[in-house]
Amino acid sequence: WSFATDVERAVAGEELERVLWTAMLNAEDSSRKKIYFGAYRDIALSASALERLLAVWQQELQPEGLSLSENDYIALASNLAIKLPQRSQEIVTTQLGKIENEDRRRRFEWISPALSPEQQTRDAFFNSLQDESNRRIESWVLGALNALHHPLRRELSEGYLLPSLQLLEEIQVTGDIFFPARWLGVSLGNYTSASAAAAVRDFLAQCSNYNHQLRMKILQAADTLFRAVDFRQTK
Repeated sequence: WSFATDVERAVAGEELERVLWTAMLNAEDSSRKKIYFGAYRDIALSASALERLLAVWQQELQPEGLSLSENDYIALASNLAIKLPQRSQEIVTTQLGKIENEDRRRRFEWISPALSPEQQTRDAFFNSLQDESNRRIESWVLGALNALHHPLRRELSEGYLLPSLQLLEEIQVTGDIFFPARWLGVSLGNYTSASAAAAVRDFLAQCSNYNHQLRMKILQAADTLFRAVDFRQTK
């Protein structure tokens, strides 16, 4: 789904939604039911599917046997805030009021600018990550980057790729040993365009003396992007 074009999603979307929702309803195992629901939540795009998810989030619709935790409702609110931009602020504000766990509430509040439908708000949030103090809680940063680079926002967020690469050396010095790879994974993971691939290749070409270890991490994170571009060019 992440690598499909808008047209491909439109062609296959409603049938896939139907299959996943039916599978969720029919699943007897609660963990499997939750997996089907998570997949449905992630791929849902049609008006009817989003209305159904909204009803689940509002607890007006409670499929039998589907048990959702506070984290699940937060994830659902995040998803809906991106896919229903006209209701984004309402969803975020309502969800903030529902969160009982203080750490989860602080995390969701911190990430909320990345969920905003306003490009200026998202740009300002991304730019704030250049300040090391704003990258202190790395799991929060990764959650925000997931929202910024959501597949539905690829064209609007591609401009974040070069600054993300330029910041990598500093991230290696200031962050956890695994943070550079995770930063790259969420930054590059949803892109499939030739322009995104060119941005990565141009960055590496212009930095001939770049840290070898980081170069390898970039190439590893961009591998699926490069393959997606090659595949589309040979179709």
